[in-house]
Amino acid sequence: MEYTVETLAHGTKVCINKTHRFGTDAFLLSNFAEVKYAQKVLDMGTGCGIIPLRWKDMGHKGEAFGLEIDPQGTELLKESIALNGCENLTAICGDVREFKTEKADFDVITCNPPYFTAGKPKDDEKKASFRHQLTLTDEDVAAAAYRLLRDNGKLCICQRPDQLAQVIYAMKNNRIEPKVIRFVRQRKNSPHPWLVLVDGRKNGGKSLTVMPDLFMEDDNGGPSVELQKIYGKIE
Repeated sequence: MEYTVETLAHGTKVCINKTHRFGTDAFLLSNFAEVKYAQKVLDMGTGCGIIPLRWKDMGHKGEAFGLEIDPQGTELLKESIALNGCENLTAICGDVREFKTEKADFDVITCNPPYFTAGKPKDDEKKASFRHQLTLTDEDVAAAAYRLLRDNGKLCICQRPDQLAQVIYAMKNNRIEPKVIRFVRQRKNSPHPWLVLVDGRKNGGKSLTVMPDLFMEDDNGGPSVELQKIYGKIE
């Protein structure tokens, strides 16, 4: 299998190809999840495994799992695990809707789901299946998270803002209470956010915090200080 290698801020290698790459949303979501040092974590629909690999790059030492339905993505993550010697990171090929464990004990689950729900896919069928909700829905993600999380464990999702109501409904319908919402804007004068980050807790209490917006650019059009910190460019 052909692939290229990207290197993260602290030296972790990530194997990618034309189908399984990563973008800014993966960095924002992995940061938003605030994974602690020894927590047991799972990224669903992990693709090349960028999110659990980034957690390892940030110092996470607990058990981590990357679940991906496409064997090609799983093989890429396995290559990355071998390159980095990640003993506590496991690549799993499987369907989010069918994946089960002996007990519900994950502390954190993340998912960067397919974004677009309308319109005809323009790419080939395989790529389209990753980007359009043809097979995996927010309801599927929330139901799987409830099945796998410990009590008060958290599910973190990034999604397009126009899908926020759907995400909240899916979470609450599966007894995952939305606790934190954060919108992402390109710059301060952008009329609309382009992404929303949502943190929900399994069987959590009914309180919701809306964080200040995260801005991608500063007033001069360069990357904002917060974005540079997320990418590990500055401390």
